[in-house]
Amino acid sequence: MRKRVAGFLPSSERVTGSKRRSSAGRPVDLPADPRDLACAYRGDDGSYYSYYSSLLNQTSSLADCVRIEAYRECLDRNADNFAGKVVLEVGCGLGLLTILAARAGARRVYAVEASASAAHHARRLVAAHGLENVVTVVSGVAETADIPEQVDIILSEFMGDFLLGGSMIESLVLARDKFLKPDGAVYPSRCEMFLAAACSPGSVEPGLGAYEGVLREFREAGEQLRADFDIDLGALSDAFEQEVRDQTLRRSCGAQLEPRDLLGAPVMVKEIDLQTATLDEVRAVTAGFEINLGAAAESGGRGGGERVLNLWVGWFAIAFEGSPASPCGSTMRCDFGPLSDRGHPQLYQEGFVVHPSVPLGGARSIEGTFEMSRRPGNWRQYDVRIAHLVRLEGGRIGAEADSTYHLN
Repeated sequence: MRKRVAGFLPSSERVTGSKRRSSAGRPVDLPADPRDLACAYRGDDGSYYSYYSSLLNQTSSLADCVRIEAYRECLDRNADNFAGKVVLEVGCGLGLLTILAARAGARRVYAVEASASAAHHARRLVAAHGLENVVTVVSGVAETADIPEQVDIILSEFMGDFLLGGSMIESLVLARDKFLKPDGAVYPSRCEMFLAAACSPGSVEPGLGAYEGVLREFREAGEQLRADFDIDLGALSDAFEQEVRDQTLRRSCGAQLEPRDLLGAPVMVKEIDLQTATLDEVRAVTAGFEINLGAAAESGGRGGGERVLNLWVGWFAIAFEGSPASPCGSTMRCDFGPLSDRGHPQLYQEGFVVHPSVPLGGARSIEGTFEMSRRPGNWRQYDVRIAHLVRLEGGRIGAEADSTYHLN
């Protein structure tokens, strides 16, 4: 009997197409009392916050017109929701969204930023736009910040790599529970995570080329040592190959896919309601999935040829809907995946290389389990595990694989 890949969920619990499935988060070793979180965060947050203190490192965010435009459009279309209101921005960076909120008519904006240097730059930028009487920049983490009043709206651009990377979403949840009025709203109000199977040689080639190049150098060095000194490195070959694989093929890569690269419809693996989500619900993802391989996969992706699975790709979407008590007059949804009409730069899509690639001749579907969990030793970094099998015509089982990737 063929051994099944560990971790598969029953068919009744799988996500198919656009069907939604809730998933509970995985417990982590953090204090239960939010007031104790500031102490727990100090351990590995120094480098995290210092990264954002550099204007040079803020360049990618400043050039991220797709996301900035999404927020600007939402605020412009819902200016009535912001007029005369008190707004808290969680993680304001240089204050771009804070300025937009003030321009939308907010009575007061508290812009909280953990990096003291970035907060200093935000104050300068706010002053340069003549908004000092509306905006108060607070240096510190949102969960322990001194905000003198409850707020009507919490605004945040918290999204990290594949949404959860960086774990900034926790700060948003804690700030919401501490500062948001009962009838207040979070912007964005909902987010979704998607996974798709793809055939994209261009996305795979850099990592695969590095993998093969380093192994070639190792073999050549071994041959030279054997010829010159009669020393055989064969005993280290497997360990070396595994280390190179971990560094080149088991780390996520930036992907920039087109719809034709997808082998089937993407599946939603997580949905988060930011008005109500608990800490456990934003810390991890576990979902079963089934991707039906339709006619779109017949060409094998960009460039045609044999149909193979050589890349998993993940991305997210956000929605601005307000809250039940304070709904948006004009709702909007921003999907940053390859099917979006907003543009989908490499910043938003995480690729996970499948090596060796999986031939899909005669395949009907791909079934599996997706997990995203915090990396041991650093709660801001994540690992992604994808276990899958190929379901052939007639229900037979084809290739199986189970791989864990570091989210870069």
